[in-house]
Amino acid sequence: MKKTLLPLVAAAALVLPSAALAAEGGFQGGPYPGGGFQGPVGGTQADTVAAAKKCWDDAPVSLTGRIVERLAGSDDKYTFEDGTGRIIVDIDYEVFAGRTVTPQTKVRLFGKLDKEMMEPTKVDVKYLEIVK
Repeated sequence: MKKTLLPLVAAAALVLPSAALAAEGGFQGGPYPGGGFQGPVGGTQADTVAAAKKCWDDAPVSLTGRIVERLAGSDDKYTFEDGTGRIIVDIDYEVFAGRTVTPQTKVRLFGKLDKEMMEPTKVDVKYLEIVK
């Protein structure tokens, strides 16, 4: 019984602070809707596709533009365009959070650069925001 109770208590300790943050609104641009901070994202190394392609692997990026197509044969890789160029973005289904995005939808993507030898540079997207 004690061995079963300990993991449950540990899991609750991890979930409760997140639930409290969600109730308070968290921060704007994060996974919690509502209030909070609205402003620039610090620590971002690139804010355009052209700048991102010059950065190092795992550099944090924040890109604003449009997802123009899904790559054939993949359910999580897309082509993103921002006026300075195009780049492949890797967006897991959960990141869309039930929202519909079309090539006409302006979005802001937050993630990190993924540079691998013999493969095109891409962005691993952690959060997607629809820009109004």
